[in-house]
Amino acid sequence: MKILGLDTAMGACSAAVIEAGRALPLADACIVMERGHAEALAPMVAEVMRQAGLGFSDIARIAVTTGPGTFTGTRIGLSFAQGLARACGAPVIGIDCLSAIAANEPAQVPLLVASDAGNGQVYAARFDAARQEIRAPHVATLAGATLDTPLGSWVIGTAAEAVVTSCNRADLTVSTAGNHPIAARFARLAITRPDTGLPAPLYLRAPDAKPQTGAIRAAETGFTIETASPVSASLLAHLHAEAFGEGWSTAAFADLLATPGAAGSLALMHGEPAAFLLTRRAADEAEIITIGTRPAARRHGLARHLLLRHMEGLAQAKVRKVFLEVAASNIAAQALYAGLGFREAGRRRDYYARAGGREDAIVYSRELSA
Repeated sequence: MKILGLDTAMGACSAAVIEAGRALPLADACIVMERGHAEALAPMVAEVMRQAGLGFSDIARIAVTTGPGTFTGTRIGLSFAQGLARACGAPVIGIDCLSAIAANEPAQVPLLVASDAGNGQVYAARFDAARQEIRAPHVATLAGATLDTPLGSWVIGTAAEAVVTSCNRADLTVSTAGNHPIAARFARLAITRPDTGLPAPLYLRAPDAKPQTGAIRAAETGFTIETASPVSASLLAHLHAEAFGEGWSTAAFADLLATPGAAGSLALMHGEPAAFLLTRRAADEAEIITIGTRPAARRHGLARHLLLRHMEGLAQAKVRKVFLEVAASNIAAQALYAGLGFREAGRRRDYYARAGGREDAIVYSRELSA
């Protein structure tokens, strides 16, 4: 069995081809890098495949890291792996980043993986000497990461030294085996893991890199718009909760995005998610299911340009009319929709549940032309 491993989720870009039963990889490459993963990954994969003397039809499985890590980096690796899977028919096996890092350390000792999560926190997971997971990936403080960690454990990851220093435990050893996922090592985990379908990204918390106020100089140059797919469901649930207070579940977003006619978009500022939009089309009509912007990214026109971009696509798809609904108290949203040519088409009484009772929903519609 030959396995292609991929990682772009943290501070490196890594690819390797390994074969079950062989100790050394057939080919591998790894570059430490903070950004540029999207540009580096495809050439790196092509090169390791060339060095291994294989075609993609020879690959039995694709192993890819799923996070926790950077938002953009995690999605780059997952999207690339899923594209390869469609092309060559190999299943994609997701490996969380902390299990991937644990695979770097060959010493048979209890292991704590601790990667920097920012704001004085770490992503942590604990493994026994045989690398069986004892505690799943979670968010912890520097001092709290070592709770219940056995005597004589080793610590690995970008936050390893900070964790050991903060807990003042002389029995802990900082591993030097490598603090980032390395495809040549974690790809072997995919040999025995079951195929459970396309893996989803692992987000242990909502994105916390706040878009910089005033950073956008012009609407089309300060951000990018990307397609949202079912693998974005967890992220969308986080963003929806941040935008509206009471968010929809991950399962709800996954179901919506899997519905025929549904489409979603994400607006990114400086590589971090800032706004989102979901639509659903049936025949020549469509509805805006939800649209929202993170509080720190508001007043930069993200929602307006998401709507304009989406309506342009709907018009090209021969959609005649678009509908949406908005809470009667949301004056800012009503002004946005009116400015884009939407007109009130009706009202749904007591549609939204609120802490103090219920609130009407105003239905808006707009005619489209290609």
